[in-house]
Amino acid sequence: MSLAELLRAPVVTTANGKGTVPESHPLSVGAALHSPAVREWLEERDVVPAVGTELAESDFWCPPTAVGAILVRADIDPAQMYCGRPAYIALVGDAEQALEGLLTALVGHVTTGEGTGTGFSARSLRERRDAPTARRDARWVPYLAAVRRVLDQDAVVTGDSAMCCYYGALPHLPVDPPGRYLHPTGFGTLGYALPAAIGARAALPGRQVVALSGDGGFRFTVQELATAVHLGQPLPVVVFDNGGYGEIRDEMAARGDTPAAVGLPNPDLPALARAYGCRGCRATTPEELAGALREALDHPGPTVVVVPEEGHRP
Repeated sequence: MSLAELLRAPVVTTANGKGTVPESHPLSVGAALHSPAVREWLEERDVVPAVGTELAESDFWCPPTAVGAILVRADIDPAQMYCGRPAYIALVGDAEQALEGLLTALVGHVTTGEGTGTGFSARSLRERRDAPTARRDARWVPYLAAVRRVLDQDAVVTGDSAMCCYYGALPHLPVDPPGRYLHPTGFGTLGYALPAAIGARAALPGRQVVALSGDGGFRFTVQELATAVHLGQPLPVVVFDNGGYGEIRDEMAARGDTPAAVGLPNPDLPALARAYGCRGCRATTPEELAGALREALDHPGPTVVVVPEEGHRP
């Protein structure tokens, strides 16, 4: 963040870039490249340094858009300089070295401050990012705040292709290094969170690892609970249950179609977890989720915590 601090410039990351810079930093806008307000702001910038990103459709969640009048791209792959939006200035090499070089070159030559040279403060950008979706996201934000309170800073969170993750955790669960957020960006890969969490737990036995999923994605790979039991390590799996494929259901309704084949007659998911040899429970409030997470992180094995969303509670 040293270069951003020198320039007093807000920092935006892609979904894959979440956790590479501290999202608690006052200059962080978070993983927000998919936000229309943030994209509009980027289009109006005079200069945009882009580090290690393809600036591809999977980063924007829409066809790539213009980014700044002068685009400075830093990437270890020279081919990236001419993919999508060509670089006005190409810096081929290790990202850390490229940023250190830029910082050294700019020291003593920068006089602009946040709100003057950048046009908006990071705080105002976060507000513009969140305002259009505040009502929708309110269903997840209190629960994600509870998750953040419980987890260590270096915890690893794996997110599924689920509404609670790409609408919820991606913008509203701040992650600082050395913590990590792993997400199946661009492929709509339901069922990613659980096996990814098992892999992270095996690779980092000394770190907290938590999987976040929806009920639809969880059922794609629920059988991997058997692997998690065999691992014998603490592994909370938080499942937000909206009774089916909520994203597709909402898209059908928005088009005026009658939702079809998107509702799941879910089994008793905590009982299913117990059948695999896991612990299983429900959490109907953020406080209950925080308590369940604390217990799960102390239990030598996986725990499935189901959070029934409004309208889908037993």
